[in-house]
Amino acid sequence: MIELKNLSFSYENANTERGQLQDICLSVKQGELVLLAGKSGCGKTTLTRVLNGLCPQFYPGNLTGEYCLDGENALEMSVHRLGAMVGSVFQDPRSQFFATNTTDEMVLGMENVPLERPVMEERLHEVCRQMDMERLLDRRIYPLSSGEKQMVAIASVCATKPKVLVLDEPSANLDSEAVVRLGSLLYRLKMAGHTIVLSEHRFHYVQECFDRMVFMENGVISEIYSREDALSLSEGRLAAMGLRPFAVPALRVGGAFVSGQEDMLQVSSISWTMDHRQILDRISFSAVRGKILAIAGPNGAGKSSLCRVITGLHRASGTVCLDGEYLKRKRRTRQSFFVQQDAVYQLYAPTVLGEFSLGKKETPEMKTAALARLSEMGLEDLAARHPASLSGGQKQRLLLALAAESGRRLMVFDEPTSGLDGYHMRLTVKVLKDLAKAGHCVVLITHDMDLISAAADGVLYIVNGEVRYHRNTLRDKVNKTYYQCIANNVCNTSNRNKD
Repeated sequence: MIELKNLSFSYENANTERGQLQDICLSVKQGELVLLAGKSGCGKTTLTRVLNGLCPQFYPGNLTGEYCLDGENALEMSVHRLGAMVGSVFQDPRSQFFATNTTDEMVLGMENVPLERPVMEERLHEVCRQMDMERLLDRRIYPLSSGEKQMVAIASVCATKPKVLVLDEPSANLDSEAVVRLGSLLYRLKMAGHTIVLSEHRFHYVQECFDRMVFMENGVISEIYSREDALSLSEGRLAAMGLRPFAVPALRVGGAFVSGQEDMLQVSSISWTMDHRQILDRISFSAVRGKILAIAGPNGAGKSSLCRVITGLHRASGTVCLDGEYLKRKRRTRQSFFVQQDAVYQLYAPTVLGEFSLGKKETPEMKTAALARLSEMGLEDLAARHPASLSGGQKQRLLLALAAESGRRLMVFDEPTSGLDGYHMRLTVKVLKDLAKAGHCVVLITHDMDLISAAADGVLYIVNGEVRYHRNTLRDKVNKTYYQCIANNVCNTSNRNKD
């Protein structure tokens, strides 16, 4: 189905070799599910852009070599024809939306083929049923959570049933239940004969059905593993390769929550509505100085909305106190640093290094401190780059460095490891723990079980805008008061995936 021979690509005006492709040779059979693995910046996203025609037709650059798709020269195909054969799910779902209504977006690709209306309706409801997302039909796209937007993007592509599916980090914004459903959907598409190229850092949800793992480094394919060989790689070997393990760590929590005097952040009775819908309903919790609190829950539960309220970005009822002092909304914005999931909206300077001095007078001391933070996050070589040219994972690490340098008392990170490989995920964990040890209050919104297992000291679990579980200490053993909602929706994902 896919044949790449000596394929190379370099972006126009690129001043770095990161993300470039060099002499790629790869064959993918019809009905195969191939994993693209490697550290952030190794060229996975660029390879997916070549497969779907975005490079060089949308991202200008020099492309050489051969690319055959189903026996035809894909480099000579029209955009419309290539788009009909190769369906794409991008790392940022907003970049592929054209409609403002979810149903309109999900049928848009089928309308452009075009398909008969009964066929479109049947496919629409089939994919929504498979992904358990009927509740997202006929909704405004803008207010949806990032995970819900990701589900809409996946459904819109899968509904067209293209010969080839190219997915770039499709699980990055999804909760554990949605990830399992995505794995089941990809398995069904594979069994129906569709060819799937999956660029991922999280492998657990397809560990039962992928065929090969293509490991990339610095724009080249270093190794191609069969499924058996990939699964036999030890955790130590995967860590040395900068990858995450195939198994999901089991999260064990327990006990009841009791507020204490050491609590730095105290949130009481937060309620918020939008579009006549109750998003948050009387949420109360606290977080401890020097500790890391993870906020978990299904997509659309209100996690990001809650953190926008406590950092002063949304106006809502309820109170927020820092160190026992009640803070109005504007003061909360000055006392906190919120790294949002959409990193591109928080980067404004013309260079990576310039982000640290934005709105300030640059001094030699400031520059030295900024370079040290960049080095800490593995970004020192990108100091002169424009932030918009960075990969999604690199933008996340830049914002983490900016947050660490800000010195704010409360630091909130929305999916800080979204799009990060195993190496940079572990590096992020170290930075977060260092911030907590320095006396900051650190709050994470995440679906990443690896991150929760490695970094979190406590968990706040919310569903439909309500607190279902709150514990400021994680234990090694499960307590009798272990909440079933955690067991069903956060833990044991790998076991359900096998089922």
